[in-house]
Amino acid sequence: MNVVARVQTYCCPSCGGFIGEAAPIEQVRESITVPAQRIIFDLLSRSIGRAVHRNAIIELMYGGRSDGGPDTADHVVKAQVSQLRRRIEPFGWTISVSRGGSGHLAQWRLIPTEASA
Repeated sequence: MNVVARVQTYCCPSCGGFIGEAAPIEQVRESITVPAQRIIFDLLSRSIGRAVHRNAIIELMYGGRSDGGPDTADHVVKAQVSQLRRRIEPFGWTISVSRGGSGHLAQWRLIPTEASA
């Protein structure tokens, strides 16, 4: 009999310390139906707790296009992250945002909700 875990424990990728419990990543991923949000989630979930820069997401979403993507790519990504955050919160996940680096570029992290409290 296959049993799907309802909650998994997650640790900090840097120090290995406990950062929280949330639904398994695959379970959350299956609930995401918007392609742009799935791309963002897949990128963030590769390294739970680690920062992903806005430019990395824009490059992944639009890098293969001959026109380089829309002029408003930054706004599109911000809107998709906001909608994705609302989609994953019932599963015990959130996306934290911070400004940093050269030019104050946005950085997002996928973390269990309790870690953001």
